[in-house]
Amino acid sequence: MDFAKKSFFGLVFLILIFLGTEAGLVLLRSPSLQYYRDLKLIHSFHPEYYVALEPGQSRYVSHFAGKWEGQFSINSLGLRGKEEPVPGKPKLLCLGDSLVMGFGVGDSDTFCQLLDGIQLKGEARQALNLGVDAYGSRGSYYRLKDISAKLDNVKEVLFFISPNDFDMPEVLAKKGILPDDQTDAIREKDPNYARNFKLQFILTRISYTLQALKLAYEQIQVTFAVTKLSVCKELDSAGFYRCSMLSAPEENTSAAGNGSVQSNVNRPSGNLVSYFESSFFRPIKKPNCDSDITPTSAVFGSICPEPVPAHVTCVDSAPSFESLPVLPELTQEYYQKMIDLAKERGFKLVPVILPIQIEEIYCYNNGKYHPLENYATRASAFFEKRGVKVLRFKKETGSMCGFDQNGKKFGILDHYIPEDGHFTKRGNIWAAESLKAKLKETDLAL
Repeated sequence: MDFAKKSFFGLVFLILIFLGTEAGLVLLRSPSLQYYRDLKLIHSFHPEYYVALEPGQSRYVSHFAGKWEGQFSINSLGLRGKEEPVPGKPKLLCLGDSLVMGFGVGDSDTFCQLLDGIQLKGEARQALNLGVDAYGSRGSYYRLKDISAKLDNVKEVLFFISPNDFDMPEVLAKKGILPDDQTDAIREKDPNYARNFKLQFILTRISYTLQALKLAYEQIQVTFAVTKLSVCKELDSAGFYRCSMLSAPEENTSAAGNGSVQSNVNRPSGNLVSYFESSFFRPIKKPNCDSDITPTSAVFGSICPEPVPAHVTCVDSAPSFESLPVLPELTQEYYQKMIDLAKERGFKLVPVILPIQIEEIYCYNNGKYHPLENYATRASAFFEKRGVKVLRFKKETGSMCGFDQNGKKFGILDHYIPEDGHFTKRGNIWAAESLKAKLKETDLAL
């Protein structure tokens, strides 16, 4: 009986602590937590593709670090923007992830909204935004299947392919971040995933405290992965053996191009003497008094094309298609399902690849190539082998450098939110204008 009383009072104490924490977080309204809270409340659970947008929601979202802010509205169908579908009017749908949904700008400034009213085949189109963040190929297919069944007169669907669907930059992969399609492949094998995801989604949507705990757990996972990677690099630079559990495997890029993996385990790449010398004995840098020449860029501003930054490494040419790995099975499966759905429902599927990785833009504009563009080659080949034309916008990136009507200089970085990867207002305008020009040029005779 004594144990039962202690358990009861212990439970009451924990409940009071939880309620007190919940009240404190609500009253405190920490900018960082409030940002994620607002994002959570504009989303809802969907039984097929897990995450959708909550119909009828409208919130002013402000990034906690001041990177972006804007009104985020959702119509009655669960689509970004206030506008409702107009019965009978020809429709152009934008399908994709957070870039399409429009993280970084308000409702009226997303490139999909800026496409509204475009004339194609002699008729004005109503542009509707199906984008939802964190979608891979699977989520995009089910989202398209769901929403297109609720609309009439759908003429075209612009499917914006993301590199995160089936590929991941090495720096992110080493942090344990998986491509969306790889994550979905794991989920499909877990019969309990949908139930567990729904439970945690609903609970974190209800409670500030539970959402804060979830965010903290995810941040700890990322921090742990980054710490492991840092330790591994430090050991490697000191000349010790690499740790197989800490180091990501490298792809064999030999002429055979078979995508095999070569092991880095027990392969020293440095020596202890040079490690201590570089880490603890650094020579004093002397000022260079021999030259008083001012760099041209400092006098005349940005040069078009902008020079490649020091941290970006370009190569002379693109690899042969045969040397690249094939698309994952799940990616191929859902790409094919999109093609079949388009034929079944009578709309034109138009895959689009917008350059959203600045490394490939810098390299291309200087006559070089960056391996981050490999994903575009792989995806394009799949669709074009099946007779589906892909729209790519490499040449159009040349207009990302210049001067505006007021004589103010702008460049590539002005089109992207720093360390975020989404378009700024200027970036969305560039995307919309580039899309309009290419769509009108071809008039979708694809």
